[in-house]
Amino acid sequence: MLDDTGPGLDFQLFLGPGDRAEFVGTARWRDRMGRIAPCLLYVLLHHRNGETWTHACRVPPDRRAGHLTLHLERALPGDRCAELSAWLRAAALRD
Repeated sequence: MLDDTGPGLDFQLFLGPGDRAEFVGTARWRDRMGRIAPCLLYVLLHHRNGETWTHACRVPPDRRAGHLTLHLERALPGDRCAELSAWLRAAALRD
């Protein structure tokens, strides 16, 4: 993990009313193809149709201006922000 603060990204395409995004940190991440890239780590809390879900996501750099690529790494039912934040920190590559 490189730090504990981060920029505010525009998640309006991913979040509805009452949903929230929590910044976890920045890190290097190995994707399923074996490539290593820096990324921002977030947990997203969603409320839909009486259900709550928490998603662990990473946001790699995107060379296209104005574009945001969001990778869903794990999803769990309920408000599990603390658990998935810890999972993201543990899954990130160490320096």
